[in-house]
Amino acid sequence: MIPFRKPLLKTLKASTACFMVLVPSRENVVLEGPGSIRKLPDLMKKQNIQKPLVITDRVLMEKHLPVSLFEAFKAAGMPYMVYDGVQPNPSIENVEEAYGLYVKSNCDAVVGFGGGSSMDCAKVVAGRAVRPHLTAEQLGGYFKIMLPFPKKLPRIIAVPTTAGTGAETTSAAVITDNSRDTKYTVNDFLIHPHVIVLDPELTLGLPPFFTAITAMDALSHAVEGYIGGAHCKFSDAYSEKAVRMIFSHIDRVYKNGGDLEARGQMMLASYYAGIVLNRALTGYVHPFAHKIGGMYHLPHGRVIGAVMPPVFEFYNETVSRRLGRLADVIGASKPGMSLHQKAAAFIASIRGFNRAYGIGETIPELREADFPEIAESVHGECVPYPVPRIMDDGDIFRILKALKG
Repeated sequence: MIPFRKPLLKTLKASTACFMVLVPSRENVVLEGPGSIRKLPDLMKKQNIQKPLVITDRVLMEKHLPVSLFEAFKAAGMPYMVYDGVQPNPSIENVEEAYGLYVKSNCDAVVGFGGGSSMDCAKVVAGRAVRPHLTAEQLGGYFKIMLPFPKKLPRIIAVPTTAGTGAETTSAAVITDNSRDTKYTVNDFLIHPHVIVLDPELTLGLPPFFTAITAMDALSHAVEGYIGGAHCKFSDAYSEKAVRMIFSHIDRVYKNGGDLEARGQMMLASYYAGIVLNRALTGYVHPFAHKIGGMYHLPHGRVIGAVMPPVFEFYNETVSRRLGRLADVIGASKPGMSLHQKAAAFIASIRGFNRAYGIGETIPELREADFPEIAESVHGECVPYPVPRIMDDGDIFRILKALKG
């Protein structure tokens, strides 16, 4: 049975408001602009951080992308440790290995340096440090870290090297359980990063395809929050701004990866979309993408790009006004169009995005034998999400068949 969500949404809103009041206030600092990564060690010293653990992946290490940070640490006389084993879909094993190094090395802060995988891993390592009696898997769900309130929380620094995941702005982290070929989410206000570095120089080496799929991820955050039941004037403003910025700059940055101004705009768009995700949550697109990506080991943004159009078409008239407004925002609508036509034009723009930048519109890796397991996962993850329209198994199977091609 699929739960009826409106009463649950009201409960979640009320609960969230109460928790927000109870969480101790703390400052969040954003360092922005080219070269801002080099300012980070001095800021960390002012926050009494003694020894950070930098959590990243081997690809970035091989490309020497963290070198500017390491040089800045050395110039500031700050010791640091590095864990570079993060996988594209960060696993429970990654979290436990990084946490073990954190404890062994007497670190007092984590720096998630990379894409969403590195930042998510860093956030959950901080959670492990607060609740050492709970495993990474046991931290899954809501508010396992915050209650009871910890006396001390490691400082969490997020340094994105892509423009899409929004992990630098959220109070959640997605971890892969390889034993079950699935992903789960850790949700807790206390894993929200304390310091965020938005340095477009760190994205200069991102290949065109990965530039596109990370942008698609950011786009999904902005749009899903805009059409869901938890949006508000605050989140709407950031959604419209992020959508406009992505469509205005993706072509420039895709064709010229060295366009630093466009790179900076894409980073800001991702940051704004992350704010939307953190405030207005998501809908069906991400549960589909989490399960499919985890099951078939596919890049998150690639799956997001394929899933968005059929899910939005399923929502149909329930989102026509909202998607129609976004069509106006990106200039996809024409005078005299109905709301339904405007919504269709916006969905067509997403499909055009997929075609233009090499993101497949189907997922041929899908196996029909896996459809029931995928449907069960989608239902389970969607329980707290303020979706515009609820799916049953038949709806999910139809979308999966269309995605399979």
